[in-house]
Amino acid sequence: MMNVLFITNIPSPYRVEFFNELGKHCNLTVWFEAESESNRQWNVDKQAMNFTSEFLKGITVGIDKHVNWSIIKLLKKSKFDIYVLGCYSSPTEMAAIRWLKSNKIPFLLNSDGGFVAEENKMKYKLKKYFISSATGWLSSGSHCTQYLIHYGADPKFIYEYPFSSLTYNEIELSPMPPQRLKEFKLKERLKQKVILSVGQFIPRKNFSEIIESFSSLDNGETSLVIVGGGPLKEEYYKIIRDYRLKNVIIKDFMSREQLIEFYKAADLFILPTRYDVWGLVINEAMTFGLPVVTTTGAGAAYSLIENGSNGFVVEASDIGGLIHKCKFLLEHDSIRQEFGAASLIKSKSYTIKQMASRHMEWFDAFLETPSVNRDAELIG
Repeated sequence: MMNVLFITNIPSPYRVEFFNELGKHCNLTVWFEAESESNRQWNVDKQAMNFTSEFLKGITVGIDKHVNWSIIKLLKKSKFDIYVLGCYSSPTEMAAIRWLKSNKIPFLLNSDGGFVAEENKMKYKLKKYFISSATGWLSSGSHCTQYLIHYGADPKFIYEYPFSSLTYNEIELSPMPPQRLKEFKLKERLKQKVILSVGQFIPRKNFSEIIESFSSLDNGETSLVIVGGGPLKEEYYKIIRDYRLKNVIIKDFMSREQLIEFYKAADLFILPTRYDVWGLVINEAMTFGLPVVTTTGAGAAYSLIENGSNGFVVEASDIGGLIHKCKFLLEHDSIRQEFGAASLIKSKSYTIKQMASRHMEWFDAFLETPSVNRDAELIG
């Protein structure tokens, strides 16, 4: 079987599930730069990993900048058919990129997404150096592909894959029985219609403005539920008090099982983000058959949302547009249900199994490229 090395930051649940699936098709080794990050509250069962894993020794600077200088020593002793780097912006992977490039070892750079931003020449050149150093690139979709090309990636060697979140079984996806739904809404103080949003309570998620504007949506029979937890929690409560809002519910980070119940109780999903390279909560909402209203700041919007079919996409700064689209869907039950059905169909093309399968196809294609074959001969 093919021997594959994947270097990534932390064992987030969706990554571990993907690696478990990928490990069924190759001899997979994953080097994690850290066990967790301060802004994440995930719990991962290490015993459930069916691939070879190693946690690199090192330190973390800030929230997510991992420094593991031992990686060079490990790379010197390694010999894999495929090397995949999960990002280009951590000090650890920057060091790995420089070492692999200087030793003429072909490697793939994986990208979940990105947005081209106004930046000074030095920052642009630095990003271009690390991104363009790869031999090939794994892209989450067309929008990500354009980002990679902007920073020097060769379009001929960009391989797109369906970026997916967690897998849910039939029982988890089955609708709540009417009586159970009624009891759940009563317990959670939910009104007849429920708008759900999930994400960290941080500025770029833009929850503050949605809460401030909620009064124009609330006819007394609509609830807005925001799940996530984070530093802006008290600010949200203050807005609720100042605007005298009765039907906005703030929830801290939830377990998978708890969150599933809210997805099932929701009528539509909103992600008002200013910036998310992807936004896997959109995948999750669609898996539960929800129409999605989001912004051009969500990378997933460009691949998953067909505007006017399974949801709406508005400009990242257009809070009025978000409110208008939500109001439209709340007022038109049949259209909302059609959008939800379309979301469910679309989600079936974005599964962990398909994600792993496409990676294996691209690994084969990558090894067949002349430049990779030539470099492989050089390193023996």
